[in-house]
Amino acid sequence: MKIFTHQYKGFGIHESECRVYVEKIKDIYHICFEDMGVGTSVTNASEQLATDMIIRLNVMPDICKFYETYDHPEGRTFDEITYKWLGITAKHPDWKPSKNQHIFNF
Repeated sequence: MKIFTHQYKGFGIHESECRVYVEKIKDIYHICFEDMGVGTSVTNASEQLATDMIIRLNVMPDICKFYETYDHPEGRTFDEITYKWLGITAKHPDWKPSKNQHIFNF
């Protein structure tokens, strides 16, 4: 598993960062954004983050699954995010609770 901190400009002006987990299982890249509370949230920057990862990892969107997670006092949330893709640009995110957090050992 690859784990790294990704820095981005949230809403184009806010210094932001999140932790990214990447796990390749068979031919699918599972990519999880963990909000670190720095700048624009991973939810609000979701399309930008997914697009950034496609470019950084040099992969096509059809072999990727995306997730986001937050650690709250009440417990960790974990959602899968699907997108409509315009080439390698993510658009129109849709979140659904997921039980795949075991992929990332959460």
